[in-house]
Amino acid sequence: DNEGDGKNDKSIDEKIDSFLDTPIFDPDAPSNDSNWFANLVKNDYNSAEALYVGVIGLFGVIVSQELLRMVKYGGGYVPFSSVSDGKLF
Repeated sequence: DNEGDGKNDKSIDEKIDSFLDTPIFDPDAPSNDSNWFANLVKNDYNSAEALYVGVIGLFGVIVSQELLRMVKYGGGYVPFSSVSDGKLF
């Protein structure tokens, strides 16, 4: 077993907490100086937040529409193609 080797001292909950606490995007990082979104976050946070939420929401709507079409048309459906005759049901 790996008991006492020091590598697995953290519980799974602590590992999850550590992962969730890790920042994904830091607008103040030096690597983001020329990033337009990082500059927008620093200068106009409300607009950046609205843009981010809009993009995530649009992505969710598109994915959910495609999943609905896959359920409706079955295995022969090709994603992002037009197969409808104008009727929803």
